Amino acid sequence: MKNLSLSLLLLFCTTLSYAQSDEAGILSAVNDYLEGGTNGDVNQFKNAFVPDAIQRSIGRNGTVIGMSVESLASKITPGKTMSRETSVLSWSYAGIAATAITETVYPSSKIIDLLNLLKINGEWKIVSRVYSRIESDETLSSSSQGGSVSVPAAPKTKTAPKKKVEAVVDDGW
Repeated sequence: MKNLSLSLLLLFCTTLSYAQSDEAGILSAVNDYLEGGTNGDVNQFKNAFVPDAIQRSIGRNGTVIGMSVESLASKITPGKTMSRETSVLSWSYAGIAATAITETVYPSSKIIDLLNLLKINGEWKIVSRVYSRIESDETLSSSSQGGSVSVPAAPKTKTAPKKKVEAVVDDGW
């Protein structure tokens, strides 16, 4: 009986420390992204991502736009601290997949990032970023209740021809 209790305690502690290391790894990657950009540390910033991470938003003309990690990193001035405040609003994970929502507040607007991460060879990395620029006084809308949400059907319209995806985006940097 003592061996069974000891084994269960050991299993519980191992599981708890494993979960804590995943939590720390996720937050470390997200903070590398946020702090690297804020503090002008290009290597820290790039370390948060897989090299071919996908980054997307909607441009001024309504088309899907995006850029590479290299292109976004090139907007960082090495060693120069940006005038902005960042925070991790929420995060969650299951197994090897995680998601995090961050907020970056600039003097006149803010960026909300929806980040997806994967645990690759034991290390958490951002594999995709979808972002939205919103007004400074807007807040994030979310639901974490796990229930269903009723969304009205969109009216049917003719399908427009596909538009070319822009390669450059103004995401506040």
